[in-house]
Amino acid sequence: MDELLDPGLGMPALYKPRLPLFTLSEAHELLDILQHFGRTDHDWGAQARHFAAELAARIPSRDA
Repeated sequence: MDELLDPGLGMPALYKPRLPLFTLSEAHELLDILQHFGRTDHDWGAQARHFAAELAARIPSRDA
């Protein structure tokens, strides 16, 4: 997981400007990722669970 924080890896080039907020689709994708990592017992898992709950409280459900 530490490799995700490695600044040497870089981010993919962006070909269009970023929106100031996530789209609903992006928010749900991020929620999926946070929930996945939240299943671990590592300290990162606790943080992922926290942010997954915060994000889920702020976005409409997929079923809505």
